[in-house]
Amino acid sequence: MSRKSVFALLAILVGVALVLPDFQPAMAQNIQVAQAKKRPGLFERLFGPRKSAPTVLKRAPVRKRPVVTRRRTVKRAPAPTVKTVNVAPKDPNARKILVVGDYVAAGLAWGLDQALAKETKIEVAKRYDGSSGLVRADYFDWNKQILDILNEENPDVVVVVLGANDRQDMRDGNQRYSIQSPKWEEAYVQRIEGLADTLKVYGRPFFWVSAPPLRGTSTMTDIAYINGLYKPLVEKAGGHYVDVWNGFTNANGQYITTGPDIDGQTKALRTSDGINFTSAGKLKLAYYVDRDIRRATGLGSGDIDLLASTTLSSTIEIGPDGKKRLVGPVISLSDPLPGASAELAGKPDPTIFDPVTATLIVPPKAPVEPPAPEDETPQYRLVVKGEALTASAGRIDDFAWPPRARASQEFVSPADTAPDGEAAAEDGAGDGKAALTPVSKSSQ
Repeated sequence: MSRKSVFALLAILVGVALVLPDFQPAMAQNIQVAQAKKRPGLFERLFGPRKSAPTVLKRAPVRKRPVVTRRRTVKRAPAPTVKTVNVAPKDPNARKILVVGDYVAAGLAWGLDQALAKETKIEVAKRYDGSSGLVRADYFDWNKQILDILNEENPDVVVVVLGANDRQDMRDGNQRYSIQSPKWEEAYVQRIEGLADTLKVYGRPFFWVSAPPLRGTSTMTDIAYINGLYKPLVEKAGGHYVDVWNGFTNANGQYITTGPDIDGQTKALRTSDGINFTSAGKLKLAYYVDRDIRRATGLGSGDIDLLASTTLSSTIEIGPDGKKRLVGPVISLSDPLPGASAELAGKPDPTIFDPVTATLIVPPKAPVEPPAPEDETPQYRLVVKGEALTASAGRIDDFAWPPRARASQEFVSPADTAPDGEAAAEDGAGDGKAALTPVSKSSQ
């Protein structure tokens, strides 16, 4: 071993010796503290050593993945369907209710057809264009089309439903007028008056149904404004205004989708688009119209019929002055007479009766006279001149006083029926007045 190694070993030993005295007391103190902790106290001696709580190992937080939840499709119970009724065959002479207008008119006609399905004396006809109105006359002009429709259908009652499509600008050449502006209202009022005037001239009851509420605040405002124009003009023309607004709004006047139907049951009245009607809604529309028609006309009551007495052959024509007129059936005063005689029907032919032989003696017919001039015919004298015609005795139009007896059978005596008396009978019968003697028991 070299000197350097020896000196290095001695240095290490000296260092250890210097540190060891300080290390031993500290070490002994730590041992004493540990032993003191192990010594049981008073309570531990009485009740035993404490139970140490189990060591809980904390795990590192695990990052959770986002959970994607799928929405469950809840199947709602379908709304109760409206039971449709088979429409009974209609009587050939049934009264006709004609419904004209837009898409609301189509739904109303279906509802009326269902409501009157069992009424064989009432039928429903419809003539509508779903996108029509009074604003777009360039698309469908109701004031022009209504004349042909009335002349073709010859209805007894007319129902008009318009306005749902009229929330748009009015066009006048290159000019456009927005709804509720003075120019728009002026043009719209003229078209209402024209249509109402045609129905007034037609002379049969007509009913104008208010436009129904639609979804949206501004939409409701415009529809209410249009209905405000309809009512006074329709009533001025003698028509009946049917207000259905409250049937499709709540107590605050707001649009509703569901509500009471005609039976008081809560059902969906409008479709999800806020425009069209469900079957229950169509029946509710028909309820209001059917009720007002029966109240105003007595239609379908059986005993009372207050409908106008115009004939089916009456038509509406526009005269040279531009005014509408109801023209009835044309009767020609120059038509040939139905028979060779110009006498009115109802006058009995004279009869001669022989009570002995119980035979009738028929007098010869009077010679046929040439037809009278046109201005002397009974038709011309009655219709044109206004003259009262000579009434036959005993007929209902004979107002002579004292009343005249109707001509009865004429009797002949037995002598006039003998072979040599035949000539006398014939001579007497030539003018229809035989020189007859009444037969009595004394003469026989």
